[in-house]
Amino acid sequence: MKFYTEYNGNKYEFESGAEAYIFHTGIYNEVPEERLLKYVAFVFSLYLKDSNRTPLGELADYIAENWDKVQGKDRCEILDVFYYSIV
Repeated sequence: MKFYTEYNGNKYEFESGAEAYIFHTGIYNEVPEERLLKYVAFVFSLYLKDSNRTPLGELADYIAENWDKVQGKDRCEILDVFYYSIV
């Protein structure tokens, strides 16, 4: 199954609904279009590797709002700070 969307005249294809959802959340959070696919891959990777029941929407919002702060940080550190922020 594949998921397709069109945004600003560009067509995008995703392997999962979660990726399409993250893409939508990125648009909602005004992630620049040139960074959207990197953002989707980054959030999706965190989501898949997390051993908790990750609230995907909140994680996607958090990464969009803190993009510069999370760059270069370890996955576990990012998730620890994320979970602390939603408590």
